[in-house]
Amino acid sequence: MDIVNIRENKSVMRNMLVYAVFFLLATACNHSAGDSDQVNHIDKNRLLNINRYLVNRDMDVMRHFVKRKSWRMSFAGDGYYYELFNEGEQPKITDKQQITYDCSIALLDGTSCYEDTSKNFVVGGSEEIYGLHRAIKFLGKGGKARFIFPPHLAYGVPGDFDKIPPRAILLYNVHVREVK
Repeated sequence: MDIVNIRENKSVMRNMLVYAVFFLLATACNHSAGDSDQVNHIDKNRLLNINRYLVNRDMDVMRHFVKRKSWRMSFAGDGYYYELFNEGEQPKITDKQQITYDCSIALLDGTSCYEDTSKNFVVGGSEEIYGLHRAIKFLGKGGKARFIFPPHLAYGVPGDFDKIPPRAILLYNVHVREVK
């Protein structure tokens, strides 16, 4: 039943996204130059409302998922959930440090996107999703954690054009190997 609910939620979110794109295309073709300020204002407000709806929906999905799993996760003010299994060595990771870490990435329905992947990135750079740049700072070398990132802190509307679908909420399991 949980998989059905997640699939229904994905369907609703995709439908809202399709509606927003269709609306923008339709209104862009049907207004005169004198109406542009009014139409742009309406478009922006409508898009903001759609975005708020989707973000709130993602938060509800994540909150219910954590509750259903009975995980002891905390909510970060940035909009993601985290659970620290081992904080690792001191000092904690900071911006501009080179990180080597192992991770697995999955969808909330259990679908594995990437398993046992070893990666490198500079914290505060652009090589990784925004959410991980923020969340990794809870850890030091040897740290292990689980994170749940909503689409706006992960791969967003398009996904990664490979294994991560559009607007995916992602479950990351991370183990920091090196910090330089």
